[in-house]
Amino acid sequence: MKFGVFANLSGPGRHDEYYKVLDEAREQAIYCDENGYESIWYTEHHFGHEGNELISNPLMMGADIAARTKNIRIGQAANVATFWHPLRLAEDIAMLDQLSKGRVEVGLARGLYGREAANLNPLSDPKNNDQNRAVFEETLEVMKKAWSNRFFSHKGEYFNFPADGLSWKHPMSPPSPEFMDMEKGEISKISLMPNTYENRMPNIWQTIDSSFN
Repeated sequence: MKFGVFANLSGPGRHDEYYKVLDEAREQAIYCDENGYESIWYTEHHFGHEGNELISNPLMMGADIAARTKNIRIGQAANVATFWHPLRLAEDIAMLDQLSKGRVEVGLARGLYGREAANLNPLSDPKNNDQNRAVFEETLEVMKKAWSNRFFSHKGEYFNFPADGLSWKHPMSPPSPEFMDMEKGEISKISLMPNTYENRMPNIWQTIDSSFN
């Protein structure tokens, strides 16, 4: 049996001492690492003036914890994928995976609070469930492509990578049919840098969210 910790930081009334909340979270993670816990998970929430859910970026939190621990796996419960640009999210997760030498567990969610979605990505408003799900699924598709291929492209309803008509000529990057349309002199594929640790596909956990306003 394996045990993990859902470390949803909270601190009502502690707005002016947020750094102390972070210090406590570090102590918790180090204790869990030294005492055999298998994983620790951080969430993503925004604009929470109530102080109940205080982590806006579980990947930055994970990077701090990775530097202070040796064995514990570091998860997100979850990255709200519909609030992120898919390439930035794929890059940042891969960066954390490199920093932690493969200790990342990827948690992805669709989002459930209207005040977050309306201010971060109106396309992901949970009141439009079908569109929210479509944005989530396409974001996940892009991320998997980015992690699974040296060079990749994507044409979808919401995202197109690389951008159309992007010419490329740079002395430090020799042209190659691996990523270019050689006749047009345009980029036809892009490459994630860095990719995941040892170029592995990370474990991906998807949450089921309901809609709340």
